[in-house]
Amino acid sequence: MRNPLIFMTHTDGSRIVYLAKAFLLTLVGSTAMALAAVLLLPASQPGDSPPPPFFGFVVLWPGASTILVWGVLAGAKRLTPTYWHAAGVSALAFTGLFTAASGLQGGLIFAWPYFIYSLTFLAWQLKSDLDGFAMTFLLQAAVNLVPALLLFGPAE
Repeated sequence: MRNPLIFMTHTDGSRIVYLAKAFLLTLVGSTAMALAAVLLLPASQPGDSPPPPFFGFVVLWPGASTILVWGVLAGAKRLTPTYWHAAGVSALAFTGLFTAASGLQGGLIFAWPYFIYSLTFLAWQLKSDLDGFAMTFLLQAAVNLVPALLLFGPAE
């Protein structure tokens, strides 16, 4: 059986096609994880907090998050036999971080996207650190843009 994620390791094609595939994969997987988490787990405390600022959610968070992914992967690559394993360890670390911050439901929702972000970083880092940072940042910014547009709606 062919691995449906194998395209994540191929960086010799179009960057736009790669990002589009990774974007769709992240959205579909995240939606499935969110649906499962909401249906199967009780929500942590209801949040009445205001939505984050658009710029922070779409630009600052992906930048900071990509730096954190790089740091976690730097250690995970040393502890695991393959990049696939390192991406899994990274996803577990971020799941734990988000679980501590917002409960198990919140942590599980972030498991899939951080696995994909980690694979993206690792694949593109083989070309250069800058490629790893840029492609991971762009993927996260695109993914965050979807809920940001839903939260903020059209500008009035």
